Amino acid sequence: MMHEKIETVAASRLAGFCATALAIQAFATLITVFLPEFYANAMALPVAAVGTAFMTVRVLDLLIDPVLGGMMDATRSRLGRYRPWLVASAPILMLSTYALFQAERGVGMTYLWSWLFVAFLGFSMIVLSHLAWTATLSSDSKGRTRIFAWWQIFATAGQFSILAILPLVARAYPDDPAAGMRAAGWVMMLLVPGAIFMALWAVPEKRVSVEQGRMSIGDYVALFRQGPVVRLVLADLLIALSTGVANAVALFFYMGQLGFDRATASTLILIAYAAAFAGTPLFAKLAGRIGKARALQAGAFLQAVLQLGMAIQPPQVFWLTAANVGALGLCIPIAWFLPRALMADVADASRARFGVDRTGLLYATLNGSMKLALGLAVGLAFLLLGWYEFDPAHAGDPRNAGLLRALIGVVPALFSLCVVLCMLRYPEERLREVSRMTALA
Repeated sequence: MMHEKIETVAASRLAGFCATALAIQAFATLITVFLPEFYANAMALPVAAVGTAFMTVRVLDLLIDPVLGGMMDATRSRLGRYRPWLVASAPILMLSTYALFQAERGVGMTYLWSWLFVAFLGFSMIVLSHLAWTATLSSDSKGRTRIFAWWQIFATAGQFSILAILPLVARAYPDDPAAGMRAAGWVMMLLVPGAIFMALWAVPEKRVSVEQGRMSIGDYVALFRQGPVVRLVLADLLIALSTGVANAVALFFYMGQLGFDRATASTLILIAYAAAFAGTPLFAKLAGRIGKARALQAGAFLQAVLQLGMAIQPPQVFWLTAANVGALGLCIPIAWFLPRALMADVADASRARFGVDRTGLLYATLNGSMKLALGLAVGLAFLLLGWYEFDPAHAGDPRNAGLLRALIGVVPALFSLCVVLCMLRYPEERLREVSRMTALA
């Protein structure tokens, strides 16, 4: 089995494969946490308009994901199903990264909207192809937990490394709010092709033994009406909304309401992603003991409690804020790692039921839910800020305190608690049994 093969591959090769996860999460962090604030502040575009751009582009781009997933599943080439798409994503991401991160003041909303659409198209291609490929590397539940834990560790490394650049540049250029984003953009343009090359070198793509027959419209409806698929997509949507809303206003809250400078605010975000390194093995071990679904519930509940704590943080108390941020960082991995590991089991069960492999299509649903959530998170948060006539240059105005504290803590906590309810009585063991039967077939 491929799982056994992966176990014997040198650590350097498995690390090389997961380097793409590093690039994926570095890009995702920049485009969801820092890019909206960059265009609202450094580029001086209206806050509400920026939020609308992120939301509408994400919703439109969402329609592309199922098409891409189906095309990947149907791809036949000497490179495999997923590797051609991984390669094709590189030039799209590099071009759009240059356009978005090296923009000059004076660009308009059409410019932002257009390049966001291109960037999210390239992001869909790299995420779907790499995650679907990752899901084929093992055919048993425990093996997948291990492999996706590796994936998440490298994803966290991507978030951490790209975030480490920002406070350094902010301190070196305190009067230039755009300097950090420009530097991060150049890093991404080198990182994306390098990481993809390492994945291609590291691990051969597993050939699928199941014939890729056609599915009728009724089969597609049945595929997406499966209870586990619906619940995983909904949980993924909610957990991404939870983190997305908080991330969208994090810089405004840290700098405005807590009174920290930009470098310190960036350092707080860096602390969260440093803590995520410990969160991945913690939740991987917990998933091994109580199951992935229950581990997701436990993480979401803990996250809700800590988010409520963030809403009542006093200003100018760095170590108290850092402790809360660090504890929240432990929960970061649950948003990507656990739903995607659970979806691999669903892919096996669907393969057994329909006789065709739709791994790419199923991962497109998760990628779509994540995109929709993050787009809605930025859009809703920035639209609310716009309706309240929020001015980024005066984020410390006491009149903004209630709104920012609600968006950094209360609203995200409600989304996190909904994840706990969504995963109640999830049939993980039944799907795991189907997965084991598929592996033996």
